[in-house]
Amino acid sequence: MHHDDGTDLPAAARSAAGGVLGGTDGLARSLERWAADALVDEAARQRTRQRWLRVQAEEEASTIGALVDLAERGRPVVLDVGEHRVRGTIVGVGADFLALRSERDQDVLVRTDAVEVVRAEPGGRAVIGDRTVLVEVALDAVVGPLAADRPEVLIRTRSGQVVRGELRSAGADVVRLRTNGDPPAPVWIPLAAVAVLILQT
Repeated sequence: MHHDDGTDLPAAARSAAGGVLGGTDGLARSLERWAADALVDEAARQRTRQRWLRVQAEEEASTIGALVDLAERGRPVVLDVGEHRVRGTIVGVGADFLALRSERDQDVLVRTDAVEVVRAEPGGRAVIGDRTVLVEVALDAVVGPLAADRPEVLIRTRSGQVVRGELRSAGADVVRLRTNGDPPAPVWIPLAAVAVLILQT
C-alpha cells in the first residue's frame, strides 16, 4: 500500500511503517516524526559542540594571535595607546611590538604591552586569535639598525610625552635622539619607556 506521508522516508523506514508497525498512516507519521526528532537532536548536539569549540577558542585567544589574524587579513585597525590612537594596517608582529603602515603612509612601531584597546575597522568576519604564534624579533633589534640611517622620528612615551628628533643610536635599553632645537640637543629615552615610534621620513 502506498502512503503519501511516507514517501520522504528511507525504504527501510517505509518498510517498517508498512510491515512491523502495521502500515497505518498514524504509525507512519509517528515514525517520520521520530526520524525528524532524531535529526533535530543531532543538529542540536552539533550546535552545542560548535558553541563549545568556539568558547574554547575564545578562552585560548591571545592578543598576539588576534593581531596576527588582523595582519594576515590586511584589516585596518585602531590601537589605543594611552590617550593616543594609532590608525593603520599591521604589517608585522614582533616579540614585543607591532609594525604598522599608518593612514599617512608612515611606518609606525608600537610596543604591544602599551596597547590598551585593539579595534578592527568595520567590515570582514570576526577575528578570534586562537592560533599559536612564534615570534623572536624584539623592538631593540629593530630600532638599532634604523638608527644607521638617522631618520627623523617621533616618539611617544608610556606617560604621554612626545619627543621629535633625529634617531642617532639605539642600544639594548636606550635610544638617543638629536632634537631639532637651536642648538640641537641630545635626548636619551629608555627603550622600556617607548610606547610608539613613528618614522617621519
